[in-house]
Amino acid sequence: MPVIEIVSKEERELWSTRNAELNEHASYKTKQQYFPKNMDEWEEKGKEIERRYRQELLSLNKQRKDEKRQKEEHQKEEERQKERKRETMRNTRRTVQKDKNMSTRFSLRQAAQALLELKNPRF
Repeated sequence: MPVIEIVSKEERELWSTRNAELNEHASYKTKQQYFPKNMDEWEEKGKEIERRYRQELLSLNKQRKDEKRQKEEHQKEEERQKERKRETMRNTRRTVQKDKNMSTRFSLRQAAQALLELKNPRF
């Protein structure tokens, strides 16, 4: 049987509901309704309660893990896209440096100055 993890709020709420129902089932008042002839039925009902909540908790666990996996895949894809963009920028800078035989300008002030010099050449 897979292990049940109680992590999210929904899982905790379901777990406490399960415990409340099992406590009610194990109470003296409920037990006396089945005593002495129907104790097997009482035990079966307790097992059925545990089985039902276990299935619900397992489905919540699976859903949470799937969402987490999808989120991680999405983050990895975003990181790959950022890396591709960085690599493209690096290649572009290298191309510009090779083609124009100029240093790459990283500040706007220097870029603006260079554009002004191109428009108004000094002789």
